[in-house]
Amino acid sequence: MLWTGKPVHRPLLNRRDHHAVLIGAVVLAVVGYFAADQAAAERPHALLAMIGCGGLLLFHFGLRAVQLRRLTYVLTDRRLVVDAGAVWRRTRTQPLTELDVPVVVPERGGAGTITFGPVDPRLVAAARYGAHRIKAVPLPIVLTGIAEPERVRALFVEAIGEARRKQAAGEPGDSLF
Repeated sequence: MLWTGKPVHRPLLNRRDHHAVLIGAVVLAVVGYFAADQAAAERPHALLAMIGCGGLLLFHFGLRAVQLRRLTYVLTDRRLVVDAGAVWRRTRTQPLTELDVPVVVPERGGAGTITFGPVDPRLVAAARYGAHRIKAVPLPIVLTGIAEPERVRALFVEAIGEARRKQAAGEPGDSLF
């Protein structure tokens, strides 16, 4: 194992979440408005609806936080392994010989996102924001929130070069770790 890492910052809101927050806030406001106009006997139902909607919003953010906390990146001498998932673990492995040159996109606080080769920004956004269920287009591997991204990029460049040299020399073995 050459390197292992986790995202250094965990944004609880992403582009898809902004829609959930907006819809949830509108539903809460509408239910609250109608609860104020209803008779006292009907208010418990409106209150229950508000609590349910607020609970769903909190559950959404909690699930996102757990997903990001369990996200792990591992670089071995032959592979890149991305282990993710809140409930069901998804492990994605990619041989280093199949990766393009890593590209760093700076983020806030000195962190960065690492992608491999020139990729469509829409696919990067889809990979970062949970569109892993799209089967028609293979999503690129995107490592988000990497501390010291230039140092990690240098490790990847060295590991990819070494893996390609080993493949060209015909060395056997493609171990996971």
